Amino acid sequence: MAPSERKRLGRLGGILVVIGSLAAAPAAAFLEPAPEAAEYLISLGGVVAGVIMMVVPWERLPERALTVVPILATGYVVLGVTVYSDDFAFYQVLIGVYTAYVVSDRRDFLALMVFFTIATAAPILLASEGFSEAAHHILVTLPVLLISAAVVRYLRVELAHREVQYRRFAVEAVTLAERIRGGPAQPETTTPEDVEERLAELASKTPD
Repeated sequence: MAPSERKRLGRLGGILVVIGSLAAAPAAAFLEPAPEAAEYLISLGGVVAGVIMMVVPWERLPERALTVVPILATGYVVLGVTVYSDDFAFYQVLIGVYTAYVVSDRRDFLALMVFFTIATAAPILLASEGFSEAAHHILVTLPVLLISAAVVRYLRVELAHREVQYRRFAVEAVTLAERIRGGPAQPETTTPEDVEERLAELASKTPD
């Protein structure tokens, strides 16, 4: 992942955390009984955390550092479920979608989905007064979370695969044109890394 892409996705995660934290406060105000004033510090902490994420130099960090965003956001969702209401578990769906788009490593993605499942179910089971109510929230939230993340993940992987194909086709087309014009023979491009190197070479030859 390019440094600029890490920076963009890291900032996006921070923006989503800020928006989610701000949206949670008015929603909590309509609960019966209403939360105490001190409990709104959870939302304030989420806003502060989101702002910090927006200014973190993600471009200087490894790609795996982006997993901190969904993990931290899940922590705030767990606090919201514990302090406010089971309904706040639905924010985990947004976190799952973000993770499916951002995390490229399949093992990291699967590990995070297991973590999300546990983090979603455990607080609801502990916070709810009855098993039936807890089961209702879990059976509504978890399928939406898992299905949404799986769909976004599939589309993201397919998009990346097609992008590599299009880049390879572009390199092959330019290489063929150079051969027709009598230019030097170029090596065959077989891997994504070879394609990227060839594209960089072609870009350096393009006049400004």
